[in-house]
Amino acid sequence: MIGALMVGLTACHSAQDLNRQGYEKAKDGKFDEAVALYQKALEKDPDLVAAHNNLGAVYLQNNKLDLAQAEFETALRLEPERSETLSNLGMLLLQKQDYAGAKLRFYEATIHNSQNASAFNGLGEVAFHDQKFKEAADYFQNAYRLNTNLTNALSNLAAALSEQRDYEKALKVYMRLLKLQPQNGKVLLNAATCAVLVGNHDVARNLIQRGRRQKVPGIEEVARRLGPARPLPPSAPEASPAPAPLPASTAPASPQTPKQGAPAK
Repeated sequence: MIGALMVGLTACHSAQDLNRQGYEKAKDGKFDEAVALYQKALEKDPDLVAAHNNLGAVYLQNNKLDLAQAEFETALRLEPERSETLSNLGMLLLQKQDYAGAKLRFYEATIHNSQNASAFNGLGEVAFHDQKFKEAADYFQNAYRLNTNLTNALSNLAAALSEQRDYEKALKVYMRLLKLQPQNGKVLLNAATCAVLVGNHDVARNLIQRGRRQKVPGIEEVARRLGPARPLPPSAPEASPAPAPLPASTAPASPQTPKQGAPAK
Protein backbone atom coordinates (compact mmCIF):
# COMPACT_ATOMS: atom_id res chain seq x y z
CA MET A 1 0.00 0.00 0.00
CA ILE A 2 2.80 2.40 0.91
CA GLY A 3 4.63 1.57 -2.32
CA ALA A 4 1.52 2.26 -4.36
CA LEU A 5 1.05 5.57 -2.56
CA MET A 6 4.67 6.54 -3.31
CA VAL A 7 4.18 5.78 -7.00
CA GLY A 8 1.03 7.88 -7.07
CA LEU A 9 2.70 10.81 -5.34
CA THR A 10 5.81 10.81 -7.52
CA ALA A 11 4.16 10.27 -10.89
CA CYS A 12 3.27 13.93 -11.30
CA HIS A 13 6.65 15.33 -10.20
CA SER A 14 9.66 16.10 -12.38
CA ALA A 15 13.01 14.40 -11.80
CA GLN A 16 14.36 17.64 -10.30
CA ASP A 17 11.41 17.83 -7.88
CA LEU A 18 11.94 14.24 -6.79
CA ASN A 19 15.65 14.91 -6.28
CA ARG A 20 14.86 17.92 -4.08
CA GLN A 21 12.36 15.88 -2.07
CA GLY A 22 14.97 13.17 -1.60
CA TYR A 23 17.46 15.77 -0.40
CA GLU A 24 15.00 16.98 2.27
CA LYS A 25 14.31 13.41 3.40
CA ALA A 26 18.05 12.71 3.64
CA LYS A 27 18.55 15.86 5.76
CA ASP A 28 15.88 14.52 8.15
CA GLY A 29 17.62 11.16 8.36
CA LYS A 30 14.87 9.35 6.44
CA PHE A 31 17.32 7.49 4.25
CA ASP A 32 15.04 4.76 2.87
CA GLU A 33 12.58 7.39 1.65
CA ALA A 34 15.42 9.47 0.23
CA VAL A 35 16.78 6.48 -1.70
CA ALA A 36 13.33 5.72 -3.13
CA LEU A 37 12.89 9.32 -4.27
CA TYR A 38 16.34 9.52 -5.86
CA GLN A 39 15.71 6.26 -7.68
CA LYS A 40 12.38 7.60 -8.98
CA ALA A 41 14.14 10.75 -10.12
CA LEU A 42 16.66 8.65 -12.06
CA GLU A 43 13.90 6.59 -13.63
CA LYS A 44 12.56 9.84 -15.07
CA ASP A 45 15.99 11.22 -15.97
CA PRO A 46 18.91 8.72 -15.89
CA ASP A 47 21.34 11.57 -16.61
CA LEU A 48 20.39 13.72 -13.61
CA VAL A 49 23.85 14.15 -12.10
CA ALA A 50 22.66 15.62 -8.79
CA ALA A 51 20.46 12.59 -8.12
CA HIS A 52 23.37 10.19 -8.77
CA ASN A 53 25.58 12.23 -6.43
CA ASN A 54 22.90 12.43 -3.74
CA LEU A 55 22.04 8.75 -3.94
CA GLY A 56 25.74 7.96 -3.62
CA ALA A 57 25.97 10.25 -0.58
CA VAL A 58 23.17 8.35 1.18
CA TYR A 59 24.79 5.02 0.35
CA LEU A 60 28.13 6.34 1.65
CA GLN A 61 26.58 7.47 4.91
CA ASN A 62 25.10 4.01 5.37
CA ASN A 63 28.42 2.31 4.56
CA LYS A 64 27.23 0.80 1.28
CA LEU A 65 30.52 1.65 -0.35
CA ASP A 66 30.23 -0.29 -3.61
CA LEU A 67 26.78 1.16 -4.35
CA ALA A 68 28.02 4.65 -3.45
CA GLN A 69 31.09 4.34 -5.67
CA ALA A 70 28.97 3.25 -8.64
CA GLU A 71 26.74 6.33 -8.26
CA PHE A 72 29.67 8.74 -7.89
CA GLU A 73 31.44 7.29 -10.90
CA THR A 74 28.26 7.54 -12.98
CA ALA A 75 27.88 11.18 -11.92
CA LEU A 76 31.48 11.89 -12.93
CA ARG A 77 31.07 10.24 -16.32
CA LEU A 78 28.23 12.67 -16.92
CA GLU A 79 29.98 15.68 -15.39
CA PRO A 80 33.73 15.04 -14.88
CA GLU A 81 34.45 18.39 -13.23
CA ARG A 82 31.76 18.23 -10.53
CA SER A 83 33.73 19.21 -7.42
CA GLU A 84 31.38 17.90 -4.74
CA THR A 85 31.18 14.48 -6.39
CA LEU A 86 34.96 14.32 -6.67
CA SER A 87 35.15 15.18 -2.98
CA ASN A 88 32.56 12.54 -2.09
CA LEU A 89 34.46 9.91 -4.04
CA GLY A 90 37.61 10.98 -2.20
CA MET A 91 35.90 10.41 1.15
CA LEU A 92 34.78 6.98 0.00
CA LEU A 93 38.32 6.07 -1.08
CA LEU A 94 39.58 7.21 2.33
CA GLN A 95 37.23 4.72 3.94
CA LYS A 96 38.63 2.06 1.64
CA GLN A 97 42.15 3.16 2.70
CA ASP A 98 43.04 4.03 -0.89
CA TYR A 99 44.99 7.13 0.13
CA ALA A 100 46.61 7.76 -3.23
CA GLY A 101 43.25 7.58 -5.01
CA ALA A 102 41.61 9.77 -2.38
CA LYS A 103 44.36 12.39 -2.66
CA LEU A 104 43.93 12.58 -6.42
CA ARG A 105 40.16 13.03 -6.16
CA PHE A 106 40.42 15.67 -3.42
CA TYR A 107 43.03 17.55 -5.43
CA GLU A 108 40.82 17.50 -8.53
CA ALA A 109 37.91 18.74 -6.41
CA THR A 110 39.92 21.78 -5.27
CA ILE A 111 41.05 22.49 -8.84
CA HIS A 112 37.43 22.74 -9.98
CA ASN A 113 36.25 24.57 -6.85
CA SER A 114 38.81 26.39 -4.71
CA GLN A 115 36.12 26.91 -2.03
CA ASN A 116 35.46 23.19 -1.43
CA ALA A 117 36.19 22.94 2.29
CA SER A 118 35.50 19.20 2.48
CA ALA A 119 38.11 18.53 -0.19
CA PHE A 120 40.78 20.49 1.70
CA ASN A 121 39.83 18.64 4.89
CA GLY A 122 40.24 15.39 2.96
CA LEU A 123 43.67 16.43 1.70
CA GLY A 124 44.58 17.13 5.31
CA GLU A 125 43.51 13.63 6.33
CA VAL A 126 45.67 12.09 3.62
CA ALA A 127 48.65 14.22 4.71
CA PHE A 128 48.00 13.26 8.34
CA HIS A 129 48.04 9.57 7.38
CA ASP A 130 51.38 10.19 5.62
CA GLN A 131 52.65 11.84 8.85
CA LYS A 132 53.07 15.18 7.10
CA PHE A 133 51.58 17.00 10.04
CA LYS A 134 52.46 20.58 9.14
CA GLU A 135 50.99 20.11 5.67
CA ALA A 136 47.93 18.50 7.25
CA ALA A 137 47.49 21.42 9.65
CA ASP A 138 47.61 23.91 6.77
CA TYR A 139 44.91 21.99 4.91
CA PHE A 140 42.69 21.70 7.99
CA GLN A 141 43.06 25.40 8.76
CA ASN A 142 42.11 26.32 5.22
CA ALA A 143 39.11 23.97 5.32
CA TYR A 144 37.80 25.58 8.49
CA ARG A 145 38.41 29.06 7.12
CA LEU A 146 36.26 28.19 4.12
CA ASN A 147 33.49 26.61 6.19
CA THR A 148 33.27 27.38 9.90
CA ASN A 149 30.50 24.81 10.25
CA LEU A 150 33.02 22.08 9.44
CA THR A 151 33.99 21.37 13.04
CA ASN A 152 35.67 18.12 12.00
CA ALA A 153 38.35 20.24 10.32
CA LEU A 154 38.88 22.18 13.55
CA SER A 155 39.26 18.96 15.55
CA ASN A 156 41.65 17.59 12.94
CA LEU A 157 43.69 20.81 13.10
CA ALA A 158 44.15 20.40 16.84
CA ALA A 159 45.25 16.79 16.36
CA ALA A 160 47.80 17.80 13.70
CA LEU A 161 49.19 20.54 15.95
CA SER A 162 49.48 18.02 18.79
CA GLU A 163 51.42 15.66 16.54
CA GLN A 164 53.84 18.54 15.89
CA ARG A 165 54.03 18.98 19.67
CA ASP A 166 52.77 22.52 19.30
CA TYR A 167 50.57 22.03 22.35
CA GLU A 168 50.07 25.75 22.96
CA LYS A 169 48.33 26.22 19.62
CA ALA A 170 46.55 22.89 19.95
CA LEU A 171 45.12 23.99 23.29
CA LYS A 172 43.77 27.21 21.77
CA VAL A 173 42.06 25.22 19.01
CA TYR A 174 40.59 22.72 21.47
CA MET A 175 39.27 25.57 23.65
CA ARG A 176 37.64 27.13 20.58
CA LEU A 177 36.11 23.78 19.75
CA LEU A 178 34.82 23.40 23.32
CA LYS A 179 32.85 26.60 22.91
CA LEU A 180 31.10 24.99 19.95
CA GLN A 181 30.80 21.54 21.55
CA PRO A 182 30.80 22.02 25.35
CA GLN A 183 29.61 18.46 26.02
CA ASN A 184 32.21 16.77 23.80
CA GLY A 185 34.15 14.64 26.27
CA LYS A 186 36.95 13.72 23.87
CA VAL A 187 37.64 17.37 23.07
CA LEU A 188 37.58 18.26 26.76
CA LEU A 189 40.01 15.46 27.56
CA ASN A 190 42.40 16.51 24.79
CA ALA A 191 42.23 20.15 25.90
CA ALA A 192 43.04 19.17 29.48
CA THR A 193 45.96 17.03 28.29
CA CYS A 194 47.40 19.93 26.29
CA ALA A 195 46.90 22.32 29.22
CA VAL A 196 48.94 20.00 31.45
CA LEU A 197 51.68 19.73 28.82
CA VAL A 198 52.12 23.49 28.48
CA GLY A 199 51.97 24.00 32.25
CA ASN A 200 48.73 25.99 32.23
CA HIS A 201 47.61 24.52 35.52
CA ASP A 202 44.65 26.81 36.15
CA VAL A 203 43.06 25.90 32.81
CA ALA A 204 43.94 22.24 33.34
CA ARG A 205 42.25 22.14 36.76
CA ASN A 206 39.16 23.85 35.39
CA LEU A 207 38.93 21.37 32.54
CA ILE A 208 39.51 18.43 34.89
CA GLN A 209 36.65 19.63 37.09
CA ARG A 210 34.41 19.86 34.02
CA GLY A 211 35.54 16.42 32.95
CA ARG A 212 34.69 14.95 36.33
CA ARG A 213 31.23 16.50 36.27
CA GLN A 214 30.69 15.04 32.79
CA LYS A 215 32.29 11.72 33.85
CA VAL A 216 34.69 11.81 30.94
CA PRO A 217 36.69 8.56 30.61
CA GLY A 218 40.42 9.13 31.12
CA ILE A 219 40.09 12.43 32.97
CA GLU A 220 41.57 10.98 36.18
CA GLU A 221 44.73 10.04 34.27
CA VAL A 222 45.11 13.69 33.33
CA ALA A 223 44.43 14.72 36.92
CA ARG A 224 47.15 12.38 38.20
CA ARG A 225 49.54 13.84 35.65
CA LEU A 226 48.78 17.33 36.93
CA GLY A 227 49.20 16.42 40.60
CA PRO A 228 47.55 17.97 43.66
CA ALA A 229 49.44 21.28 43.76
CA ARG A 230 52.26 23.12 41.99
CA PRO A 231 53.24 20.16 39.79
CA LEU A 232 56.55 19.96 37.99
CA PRO A 233 56.46 20.96 34.31
CA PRO A 234 55.47 17.88 32.30
CA SER A 235 57.58 16.49 29.50
CA ALA A 236 56.79 14.40 26.47
CA PRO A 237 59.13 11.54 25.55
CA GLU A 238 60.98 12.01 22.30
CA ALA A 239 60.17 8.52 21.06
CA SER A 240 56.43 8.78 21.53
CA PRO A 241 54.16 10.39 18.92
CA ALA A 242 51.50 10.95 21.59
CA PRO A 243 51.16 14.42 23.12
CA ALA A 244 51.70 13.13 26.64
CA PRO A 245 53.11 10.04 28.38
CA LEU A 246 49.55 8.92 29.06
CA PRO A 247 47.53 5.93 27.83
CA ALA A 248 46.61 6.24 24.16
CA SER A 249 42.97 6.75 25.07
CA THR A 250 43.81 10.08 26.70
CA ALA A 251 45.87 11.52 23.85
CA PRO A 252 44.41 14.01 21.39
CA ALA A 253 42.47 12.15 18.76
CA SER A 254 43.66 11.79 15.20
CA PRO A 255 41.46 12.86 12.32
CA GLN A 256 38.47 10.71 11.46
CA THR A 257 37.24 10.12 7.97
CA PRO A 258 33.74 11.57 7.52
CA LYS A 259 31.11 8.97 6.67
CA GLN A 260 28.65 11.28 5.00
CA GLY A 261 28.90 12.57 1.50
CA ALA A 262 27.92 16.05 0.53
CA PRO A 263 24.56 16.07 -1.22
CA ALA A 264 23.48 18.73 -3.66
CA LYS A 265 20.15 20.43 -3.67
